[in-house]
Amino acid sequence: MNKDIHVITGCMFAGKTTELLKRLKKVNKTYLLVKPQIDTRNSSDQLITHSGINAHAITVNKLSDTFGMLSGIELIAIDEAQFFDSSIICDINYLVSKRIQIIIAGLEKDYLNKSFGSMRQIIDMSTSLTRLKAICGQCGKDAYYSHRITTKNKKQVLIGDADQYEALCKICFTKKMES
Repeated sequence: MNKDIHVITGCMFAGKTTELLKRLKKVNKTYLLVKPQIDTRNSSDQLITHSGINAHAITVNKLSDTFGMLSGIELIAIDEAQFFDSSIICDINYLVSKRIQIIIAGLEKDYLNKSFGSMRQIIDMSTSLTRLKAICGQCGKDAYYSHRITTKNKKQVLIGDADQYEALCKICFTKKMES
């Protein structure tokens, strides 16, 4: 099986979705852009980056919800992959078996710096990996960590934006985790 799986990861505000959309503009292939239903930050048929770039996207509960739309599709782009349940692994394998190229953007780690969803497995399956960085919200250095500002919710999944999260460098992240 000849797989073609590209992963874009990094902390919050690192530009993962922007990079995903940039890559889609460069390809000369018929594609589907997919986002998870759980991510309610934008309207159901729009994917909008933090910088305001938008694109039409299909909102699904599971990646397999797209399987009836694959006629003529050469590439599937998946945003916020960490929010899909573990069935995404089988779904990716199915797409690979259909010789569909896949570009996946998602958070590898959560706000506690723990593996997020199936992203570790997805990264292990990938044929290429791009790790992006953000700017630390405290000191301005390179940021690789997502820090949750609010302490009210301890669940791994909390849909939010700059009102809930900030990007931090290792030193600032460690200080916040110790306080």
